[in-house]
Amino acid sequence: MSEILAGLNAAQKRAVEHVHGPVLALAGPGSGKTRVLTHRIAYMIQQCGIAPTSILAVTFTNKAAREMRDRLTHILGEEITQRITIGTFHSLGARWLRRYGDAVGLPANWVIYDDDDQQRLIRRITKELHVPERPFTPRNIMSAISSAKNEGLDATEYAKTVRTPESRIYATCFQRYSEMLVQAGAVDFDDLLLKSVALLAHPKVRAHLQRTYTYLLVDEYQDTNQVQYEMVQQLAAQSRNLFVVGDDDQSIYGWRGANVRNIRQFESDFPGAEVIILGENYRSTQPILDVAQQLIDAAPHRPYRKILQSQQPTGEAVYWQECADQNDESQRVCDIIEHLVKRGLTTYGECAIMYRTNAQSRSFEEALARRRIPYVVVGGMRFYERSEIKDMLAWLRVVFNPSDAVSLQRVLDAYAEGIGATSIGHVQAWADDQQTTLYAALIAVATDSSAAPLLKGAARQRVMRFAARLHHVVKQVAEMPLVELFDYVVVEMQVEAYLERAFGRDEARTRLENINELQRVADEYAALPRDEQLGQFLAEVALVADVDVLDRQVDRQHQVVCITMHQAKGLEYDNVFLVGLEDTIIPHVRTHNDPQQIEEERRILYVGITRARRRLYLSRAQRRMVFGNTENTRRSRFIQALPMDMFAVVTRQGQVAPRSQQAGAIDAFRSWGARSTTPPPANALPEFAVGDQVRHQRFGDGIVLAAKVVDDDVEVVVRFADKVVGEKKLIASFARLQKITTS
Repeated sequence: MSEILAGLNAAQKRAVEHVHGPVLALAGPGSGKTRVLTHRIAYMIQQCGIAPTSILAVTFTNKAAREMRDRLTHILGEEITQRITIGTFHSLGARWLRRYGDAVGLPANWVIYDDDDQQRLIRRITKELHVPERPFTPRNIMSAISSAKNEGLDATEYAKTVRTPESRIYATCFQRYSEMLVQAGAVDFDDLLLKSVALLAHPKVRAHLQRTYTYLLVDEYQDTNQVQYEMVQQLAAQSRNLFVVGDDDQSIYGWRGANVRNIRQFESDFPGAEVIILGENYRSTQPILDVAQQLIDAAPHRPYRKILQSQQPTGEAVYWQECADQNDESQRVCDIIEHLVKRGLTTYGECAIMYRTNAQSRSFEEALARRRIPYVVVGGMRFYERSEIKDMLAWLRVVFNPSDAVSLQRVLDAYAEGIGATSIGHVQAWADDQQTTLYAALIAVATDSSAAPLLKGAARQRVMRFAARLHHVVKQVAEMPLVELFDYVVVEMQVEAYLERAFGRDEARTRLENINELQRVADEYAALPRDEQLGQFLAEVALVADVDVLDRQVDRQHQVVCITMHQAKGLEYDNVFLVGLEDTIIPHVRTHNDPQQIEEERRILYVGITRARRRLYLSRAQRRMVFGNTENTRRSRFIQALPMDMFAVVTRQGQVAPRSQQAGAIDAFRSWGARSTTPPPANALPEFAVGDQVRHQRFGDGIVLAAKVVDDDVEVVVRFADKVVGEKKLIASFARLQKITTS
């Protein structure tokens, strides 16, 4: 017994020793919950004489299941560990359905359809039912079906809930999808859970499983959805020997069906349950935990408060810095990473840059690549590998060089609605016969009835219309600056409408955010002569994309990690950089009207903060390009609510607040602000007064309505003569306004 309990703190010992009855272990970040789970199982077997075969341990990932099994093997030996049932909800469902599947109508030889199998089946269904391809993509249909199943709804039950024409189409596809799964003797991953719940509704099967597994342990209980919750309730109803471990403060997967109420109502579900709080932290220093504590304590409606207490009571202060813009922010992060590594204080692999949305990765990827700092983007595509970015760059390459057949083909595949491979094949074949380019052949079709004679009827008309639009866009390259050309392509080729048709409104917004970020990059070339802007932009973007492949040759342990806060859950790093902490990013602007979603955003930031072991750096950009305009930002409301004396505040001039000196700040962190020059004296700032007539490179002439100094710059409100442009709020140093006359 001494070996099993050795090294456990008081709360951990209680969680291990309280074997019988329902137990809720609320495990704060870094509190050793995996150790508690494994030592509890070992204690049950070695000290309480509980049979290994009566223990069921449920995890959320195969990795977690493997780690638990490995630890138990080390403690108990392989023979005993093999007799314990350990697995994910899905793997357990598959095991039970294999044995009892006939009770829910499955044949003995049923198969599991993976993601690709599902998409192929959905494509057959949409073709059979003549469902429009946009926005009813296989991915969108699969998402709708999965969301319904996660709520415990089958096709018939889902059909009763629909209210809109769009959802009725999803319901029709769901019904046909279910029928075809039955015909094929197949289940998808969601069915492994949904049919397991149906299986547990059979009294004999439920009674057998309840007798078999009299002790149930569930990890990450805060992440359970409705179906998983029902599985646990059914399995534990008889013995009530249920041990769940989790943290309601780390429930961040509401968007995929997880319900934080499941863990918060545990005492209601199991009256008399023992509640044990694991608050002692073995990961982070106390200054990091102090910030996390202040953040999460401000959340309303928390039934359980955990006091985060570190085993490392001292440590460096948490650093806060406000940067000029996202480029400045990314450069400063690179500065400190380089400084820490060069001084031997850390490795690249112990540095993680975390952000709320994937679109934020672009400036950091570019900065890291230019510095030749090895990095990896975890769990998502690199910015320049995303399809909408590749499509947009393809447009610009075609405008720049119409003979670029590869880019033109990509444009045709993505944007030429109603023009199929056969039609393009006819045009390409004629181009080959005439020894001309595909672009020239398309223009010929639009102007010469004898071109591509095999292309006829409605198909020819569609090609002619597209070719005319394409030619019109190409002609603008010599007439417009790069950013204006960018805007022109987006509007003229109806990029936003295409994205909505192709991916649905919600996904389209995310992809449009990425395109807007690319436009911000394009704006950086506005100072070049007009005829050099596009070529220079395309060349430098290509270089950045090529440099991206460098990290593939580097061991992942020696790469800076770029990762979203969602993806970082369960991970930890010595040095964490939480970036873009602005009020439209975290909390995300889409959540601002929903208090529950706002609180999930708070928990996302909490998860990000508690990934840091030794050093934590928080930052935001004071100005950010949004939909082509540079806008001032506000601090995230979560940061704004924290006492600033908790932070070592790094100014733009490289000065650090006194608290950081007391907390043992290192010189490297005091160099964060060193890039910025001393702000210019007041008389060096551009002067604008109400009534001044000004000229903007893109927006034309206008009149100043207001002007004020903001953050060492001048914010100007201008009403432009072009009514389409209207009034704009601009930052003088970014807008490069030219004063024509004074008031």
